[in-house]
Amino acid sequence: MLPTSLRPLNFENESWNKEPWSDYRVRIVLTDNEAIEQFYRQVAYDHFDHFNEHYPNFCLDDYSIALEQLTAQEANDKIRFFQNNVMDQWNAQFDYYEEKDQQYVIFQEMRKNLTPPFPPVLIETSSLIDSGWRAYGRPLHLIEGTHRVSYLRRMLELRLIKADSRHEFVVLRPNK
Repeated sequence: MLPTSLRPLNFENESWNKEPWSDYRVRIVLTDNEAIEQFYRQVAYDHFDHFNEHYPNFCLDDYSIALEQLTAQEANDKIRFFQNNVMDQWNAQFDYYEEKDQQYVIFQEMRKNLTPPFPPVLIETSSLIDSGWRAYGRPLHLIEGTHRVSYLRRMLELRLIKADSRHEFVVLRPNK
């Protein structure tokens, strides 16, 4: 679990009234490391309670956090979600948005740049204890970025991107 000191102030039911991101960064003394900043922004700041519910045995000190590139094919083959499922639940939405030229910013950015606008967050799961509904995806479990990974998979399937195209991810790996 993430320590409660990392919970944003006024974070009630993932409220929009929580402390501003800029204040949060200063309060927790966040360094200027993009991978770490993305983890804190997407996970601790935006989804604190959700993360702790889904990853109760997680200890931040046991992991290193880095930006890594994967090809679209590697992402397709290695990234899984709970119950080791592929993340394709937003494929139909991608198709609908494509047909309607929907203005959803994640879709528009990915369609224009052929890559996620900011890196999805993954964890190498060999050190996580899972049970029941928490069966984590292996070898890389998707923590945050369901739309981005689903859209990326769909773009590969539709051949809008090449299998060897490179994409950036925040990856947490157990310290050795």
